[in-house]
Amino acid sequence: MTIDPTEAAASLQDIATVEHRTRAAVFYGGSQTIFIMWGILVACGYALTEFNPRSAGMIWLAVTIVGTAATAVIIGYRMRTRPRAARDWRIVWGMVALMLFGAAWSYLLGPVVPRPMLYAFQPSLYLLGMILVGIWLGRSFVIIGLVGIALIAIGFTQPEPWLRLWMAVVQSGTLILGGVWLGRIGVSR
Repeated sequence: MTIDPTEAAASLQDIATVEHRTRAAVFYGGSQTIFIMWGILVACGYALTEFNPRSAGMIWLAVTIVGTAATAVIIGYRMRTRPRAARDWRIVWGMVALMLFGAAWSYLLGPVVPRPMLYAFQPSLYLLGMILVGIWLGRSFVIIGLVGIALIAIGFTQPEPWLRLWMAVVQSGTLILGGVWLGRIGVSR
């Protein structure tokens, strides 16, 4: 049985399409886990801070350490299952650089900048990182990032007690709902 070149090319294209969709589904599934985990951690951070405001610095440090460690474990586990040639750590290192940049500036500007600005700065910086990741990995990340930034901008007009509640709901909600949406997109691919 012989196959002509057009049939062979079509078969190879079909295989490449299936491979691409499988990789995207696995990536979105892992991203779903990370997003939902961070959404829950952010909600817990806001709730604990509301009940114990004097410990806010330690609470958010703990949330960041737990979330970063869990994210590293998830990414490390997922990277182990991929061939060494297919591993690309640039996005991970880019997000680490963005987190360190945001943490350093938040620390430096903390005593100078009004507290409501810091409520908006860190999350919008991370959502900007999500938008940048979306440029390479898919428009779903761009959409989640833009929606989150728009909601933060809307909430920034609220007075202080409502601003914290708005930020808690928007930040954790964007992450959790974005994670659920990524999981659904991954399944439908």
